[in-house]
Amino acid sequence: MPSSERWKRVNALFEAAWQLEPEKQQSFLSEQCQGDAAMMEEVKALLVADREASSLLDGVAVGALALESELDRSGDLVGPYRIVSELGVGGMGAVYLAERSDGEFEQQVALKLIKRGMDSEQILRRFRSERQILARLQHPNIARLLDGGITAEGQPYFAMEYVEGEPIDRYCDDHRLTIDQRLALFQDVCRAVLHAHANLVVHRDLKPSNILVTSNGNVKLLDFGIAKLLSESDEAAQTRTGAAVMTPEYASPEQYLRAPVGTSTDIYSLGVILYELLAGHRPFEIVPGTEVSSMKDVLEKEPERPSTAFSRRSTDVTTHKTVSLARGTQPDRLRRRLSGDLDVICLKALRREVDRRYKSVDGLVEDIRRHLAGLTV
Repeated sequence: MPSSERWKRVNALFEAAWQLEPEKQQSFLSEQCQGDAAMMEEVKALLVADREASSLLDGVAVGALALESELDRSGDLVGPYRIVSELGVGGMGAVYLAERSDGEFEQQVALKLIKRGMDSEQILRRFRSERQILARLQHPNIARLLDGGITAEGQPYFAMEYVEGEPIDRYCDDHRLTIDQRLALFQDVCRAVLHAHANLVVHRDLKPSNILVTSNGNVKLLDFGIAKLLSESDEAAQTRTGAAVMTPEYASPEQYLRAPVGTSTDIYSLGVILYELLAGHRPFEIVPGTEVSSMKDVLEKEPERPSTAFSRRSTDVTTHKTVSLARGTQPDRLRRRLSGDLDVICLKALRREVDRRYKSVDGLVEDIRRHLAGLTV
């Protein structure tokens, strides 16, 4: 069955199953899928995504309560560090600016702790996994692991290099970087991801907020909280995602489907980031809380070419003129600059089919290098 017809069938089954009581959905799908296990799993993934989207407000409420309990830790001692202020709170942990308090030497760090009340065995396992992953990654464009230990209450923590910077998309716009300058920064991001892949690590959550640029223009990749170590015996580099372990705006088709993920998953996310840096928009305008309809866009629609997408008007503030100005040029010139090679590079990274994307991040970097050198891509 052609892919377009298949997705129409999947969507039709989802809409029919959605109207049934949950206990009746399994028998309905078994009958309708007629032994097609892959199709049944795809429909189930849509149903799961719909349930997760419906419970979004509950998750936000729980998160707000957890956040409230994390706001009063200034001055707390954690190992040899004293907490100065909060930097951010995620689903399972909080990150603080901290400084050494033992007088050995002066040092500021980003201190990561599991949130109070969130220390289940699964979360502790994921936390330890992140610490182990960071320990094996030593690269100038990846925030370094500096220290780790156990608090007086028995909770694990780790200290990372403190990076003071802006998310890469905001940095590029604030400094009105040209297309060539944006491509140079993006290559640094790719080199960090390539290093992770060489160490059998898939990040799985690449997005601008996890890529900071310092005041002197250095790129730093952060947050390996949902990264996965790949099996050394499996060169296909496949791991299973858990429920909702992704950022929808930058997630690959296989993440939406809860299908096996590998290094090509990061390549897709890099494609979304590159597209956004060049065109000022993402390939698909995904609104948080609309994962089901967004999934249909990601799985069925072809993204616009960046050379036409930059003129998309998303708000009264974001227009083709403001996008062009942020890139130090005019609309006609930006359209010509993005046409051709850059359209092709972005769309290849964004192929729905894993085997039609770049085989490695190195291939993506090489095409950008050739483009910048004026060579054929």
